[in-house]
Amino acid sequence: MKKRHKILVTRKLTDQQLQLADDLGLDVSVEPAIRFEFRKNWSSVVSSIEDAESPIFAFTSQNGVNALQKLMEQGYTIPSNVVFYAVGEKTASTLQELGYTAVVPELSYGEQLGEKIAADLNQSGLRNATVFHFCGNRRREELRQALESSDIDIKDLVVYKTIINQMKIRGIDAEGILFYSPSAVEAFRKSGGFRGGNLPELFAIGHTTAQELSIESGRNVHVSPKTNTEDFLAFTSRVLNEIRI
Repeated sequence: MKKRHKILVTRKLTDQQLQLADDLGLDVSVEPAIRFEFRKNWSSVVSSIEDAESPIFAFTSQNGVNALQKLMEQGYTIPSNVVFYAVGEKTASTLQELGYTAVVPELSYGEQLGEKIAADLNQSGLRNATVFHFCGNRRREELRQALESSDIDIKDLVVYKTIINQMKIRGIDAEGILFYSPSAVEAFRKSGGFRGGNLPELFAIGHTTAQELSIESGRNVHVSPKTNTEDFLAFTSRVLNEIRI
């Protein structure tokens, strides 16, 4: 019989993802680390976009795409000349569901996205472009820094708010903990998760999250090779099986 492993996941999973975890031999406890509130007034966002001659939409999270969908549901039509960029396969896939294809850098973090945009703009000779970053209030600065260092205009459109949860993690028995964002790492820390030092295996869905997790824990972090939940779960199962043999 295949050995089963208990894991703690710091975000909600769909029924299909929970079934996949079960098929992979993972017994899941879910304790959401963060929650989101989306913008309700879009007038300033629309005005900023309409003033741009050559708009580029950049997304570093699936929530940014979800916010764009909410804007479209209010009747907004995206300009036909917009070029889309996204970090991560899942974010790009969510854009695809809206009918838009995004350019995706090889590595899934903001600095690589900024460098990719800068390289493409330099190659095309398009210097009057404005990059609109659909982001949350707790955005990181890597994308902005990469673009500003190349003298490219970037505007942060804060379209959602990230709220840190008080997590209920005492007494949870887990062989691995799965983190999806630096904010989830912060929520875990503020909830006392790094106290005591006896941590299980730590997993991150991307390099930026892994960096924060490594700093906070002082531990080795397993980084998923792909940034979607299905591959993340399969990777977790594989690592735990190898460790526990």
